[in-house]
Amino acid sequence: MRLRRLMSLVAIAVMASACSSVTALHHKMMKDKTDPISGEWDVLFTLQGTTVPGKFKLKLDGDKVTGTAESEHTGPGTLSKGTWVDHKISFTLDFAAHDSIAVTGTMKDGKLVGEFRTEGMQGSWEAKKK
Repeated sequence: MRLRRLMSLVAIAVMASACSSVTALHHKMMKDKTDPISGEWDVLFTLQGTTVPGKFKLKLDGDKVTGTAESEHTGPGTLSKGTWVDHKISFTLDFAAHDSIAVTGTMKDGKLVGEFRTEGMQGSWEAKKK
């Protein structure tokens, strides 16, 4: 009788552990679907035939986007006025040693792609998640 109870308790513990793992995996998958932009991104800015690499670190909180950006050309910067609405992203990059950059884009084939404006010029950009 004791052995049967012990075996039942062990079975319950194993099932609870398995359910916990499945639940954690489910939550991660749902977060990835509802938050496709949080994380680190390798970005390429193209302006007048010149391409400059950079990095974004984005964080989504509801429809608000915050984060940082950096390239060799601009140095480090921060995101302001960031939004993520209807799979479209928009934010301003603010730098200490460079004019601000207005960025708009959308998710396409697992990448963020779009346009940016700075210093009276317009260019394109694309970013791949690390």
